[in-house]
Amino acid sequence: MELFEKVEKLRQKADVSYEEAKEALEKANGDLLDAMILLEKEGKTQAPKSESYSTDYESSKKYPAVIDECCKKDKKCDKESINDWWITKKIKELWKKGNENFLVIEKDEETIVNLPVWVFIVIMLLAWHISLVVILITLICGCHYRFEGKGNLEKANNVAQTIENATASVKEEFTKDKQE
Repeated sequence: MELFEKVEKLRQKADVSYEEAKEALEKANGDLLDAMILLEKEGKTQAPKSESYSTDYESSKKYPAVIDECCKKDKKCDKESINDWWITKKIKELWKKGNENFLVIEKDEETIVNLPVWVFIVIMLLAWHISLVVILITLICGCHYRFEGKGNLEKANNVAQTIENATASVKEEFTKDKQE
């Protein structure tokens, strides 16, 4: 690159006069980078504005945050508590469903137990090993399990019926073997 080309390039980048660029290049022995640094030190040009790159979506202006988009739709939105709001909403829905639906245990068409589903779930979570044994014993004794209440409980009742049928067939096989 010739001296003239270097001076022009430095003049454009540093936004200085031709004479200032030529003088800085002569002092820097023709090195463009050193000439630019020299001009910055002399205060004849400003250091370039620093730029950065991040893969963090929040620092990018290109993609708006999901919370911002949600809050545009909901004017009452509080960005700081959006996660708490979502969790609270889900807990309330589960609580409502747990209180509207019941596990009914019957024997000889007489209701023995009528528990809200949330109580049944808590019992299963806290004492699952004991609960499974109790369920198995009550099924062997001829109790029937079903779910009733609001909502679509057909799948849950089908599972309960399948377990009941399996227990009845095991009980039948056991009594056959015992009789023989």
